Amino acid sequence: MWMDDEFFGRVGHDLRGELATMLAGIHYLLRYQKDLGAGSRDMLERVRGAGERLKRLLDEFDNAVWLRADTSRPMSIARCDAGELARLAAAHLGEMAAARGVRVSLDAEPDGATTLEGDPELLRVALEYVLGFAILRSRDRPVTIRVAGAEGGPVVTVVDEAGPVSPEPLARLLDPFGERAAIPADPVAPRRRERLGLGLAIARGILDAHGGGLTVQPSTERRDGGASASAADMSAAGLRFTCTLGGIGGGERPKLA
Repeated sequence: MWMDDEFFGRVGHDLRGELATMLAGIHYLLRYQKDLGAGSRDMLERVRGAGERLKRLLDEFDNAVWLRADTSRPMSIARCDAGELARLAAAHLGEMAAARGVRVSLDAEPDGATTLEGDPELLRVALEYVLGFAILRSRDRPVTIRVAGAEGGPVVTVVDEAGPVSPEPLARLLDPFGERAAIPADPVAPRRRERLGLGLAIARGILDAHGGGLTVQPSTERRDGGASASAADMSAAGLRFTCTLGGIGGGERPKLA
């Protein structure tokens, strides 16, 4: 990771500018070019969809600076609530969840019970990467978010029911590109990329920077939300991501892991 923040910023800015121009042209044609044939309109819609996916990939590229520890990197610290951050993350990913038939449920403590000092935008981004990964795994299956207070700062838990991940890829899941092994291929376009494969590693870096952390382990919860499943019922398991948001007070910033 020899590339610095300026490199990511300049490359991302230039690519994003060209992409914005292309998408503006596509949106204009789809909205105002009334004589477009069905075939032409279908092709433009496909290009528009590819452009939107590319925009998300560029966001991931921009956020890749959080793969590298740097205690001097600035953050906009403010008081925020973990439950509200989780709600915003779920709302931003609502279209993706609906397209995959995923029902996202949120169980959060009352407002004010899970407040912290941190960078709200960065924390939301971290939660979106974790939740987005669970949604990508969980076509036609539910995903549950739970928000609770804890001694080390508010904890947001994301649980999917998309089946287990074998031990070797699970151990690398939070490393750069490690998540690719656990995301099933798109049945319509197997080579299509919804993520670069850095999202979980970025989320871990952001949470580490806030004095928190990110862990993942197999989930043995029953689908009805009841008691944990027995060892014989592990085939119905999924993954549980534990996002400890930590918090940055008025004192010295915590050192990154």
